Amino acid sequence: MKAVALSHIVLRSIARLVIACALACAAGGVAAQGAYTGTLLTGLWSTPSEPGSGVTATHEEPVIFLTFFIYRGDRTPYWVSATVTRAPDAGGAFVYTGDLYETNGPPFGAPFDPAQVTYRKVGLVTFASNGVTATVTYTIDGVTVSKALTRFTLHNLDFSGTYAGAITYVTGNCTSPALNGRTFLEYGLTTITQPAGQLNILIHGANTTCAMSGNYLQLGSWGNASGAMSCTDGTSGSVLIAAMQLTVAGFTGAFRAQTAQCELSGTIGGIATP
Repeated sequence: MKAVALSHIVLRSIARLVIACALACAAGGVAAQGAYTGTLLTGLWSTPSEPGSGVTATHEEPVIFLTFFIYRGDRTPYWVSATVTRAPDAGGAFVYTGDLYETNGPPFGAPFDPAQVTYRKVGLVTFASNGVTATVTYTIDGVTVSKALTRFTLHNLDFSGTYAGAITYVTGNCTSPALNGRTFLEYGLTTITQPAGQLNILIHGANTTCAMSGNYLQLGSWGNASGAMSCTDGTSGSVLIAAMQLTVAGFTGAFRAQTAQCELSGTIGGIATP
């Protein structure tokens, strides 16, 4: 009896975490204006047609530390970085701005002397992203550069497993306005399978069981899928799953589904079970 009670406490706690940690983007990659973004934009960003260059973002809301992989006119690597802070959102994107600095220091083969490290402000940088794509615009000594970036993928994530999970969503754009703004929450055993090119999520809630399945796509540290959603309470429609990320405890993700009556926007997550 105590074990059952404890499991319900754990599942309720997960449900609260899922709501509290709701990702700050919709499943289609459109930024939610004014939202808390957490570490959403952390990753390696690059222009696919320009291998060998890019930007690394280390995100700790409301600050991002950017490091650039770029080169001087003589083709030698050039080290510049910036600590950018949150600015007003614009054009469906989260925006961060700050000063860009050139850094120099002692050679790597010698004892490191912090007194030899120097910084020079060379310009400004703006990093704007909807979570899936980004634009970085920066100026170095009067030369302005603007690049369209995407997340760089190193490895496909494997979410397969069993979790103590939760799903929560809110209704909007309903055919009947009276249905707008309704919030739903289910928590229970969640299983994920990931056959080649697919992502399948099955959530056994207390009141309904929901299944999400779709074609899997890896975007940097994000797992994404496009397919269908159906629940035993009759809810069904197309679904986009985005920002699936493995955590030290389990996984988190966001989704947007379109049913015959409403659009559903929500989050999913879970803690891995033995």
